Amino acid sequence: MPQLFQYYVEGETDAVLLRALKTDMQCIVPGKIKVFNAVEEEFTRARLMTLKHKTNVVLLFDTDTLNASILKKNMKFLSNQSMIGHVYCLPQVNNLEDELIRTCNISKIRELLSSKTDTDFKTDFCKCTTIKQALERHDFSID
Repeated sequence: MPQLFQYYVEGETDAVLLRALKTDMQCIVPGKIKVFNAVEEEFTRARLMTLKHKTNVVLLFDTDTLNASILKKNMKFLSNQSMIGHVYCLPQVNNLEDELIRTCNISKIRELLSSKTDTDFKTDFCKCTTIKQALERHDFSID
């Protein structure tokens, strides 16, 4: 039986990146991706009702506004649910933009998509249909 994965990401830009890593680049395990901020919001049983038995949950979150108490509560809650296989936490270095700067050969986030400003980056990223090419052009490394 193949392992099932459910990714919970903080925002739409995180979801866009994970879709590219999953589908276009095939460098992460396939699974469903949902926007849910596990650092600021608490999980409920109702949110997990659609998960299949032994689904592995991956929490992707920023560390620049880390509220450890809610995150710890969520990790404990998820670990105690019978439908959850394992819980994996993937903290980002500060935030998505800093993580992309760290993993690509760029010094400012606007360089990735030739955005006019750093502020424009998220909008440009969510609209971009060539994420894989942009990452490869800037020597993206998942390691």
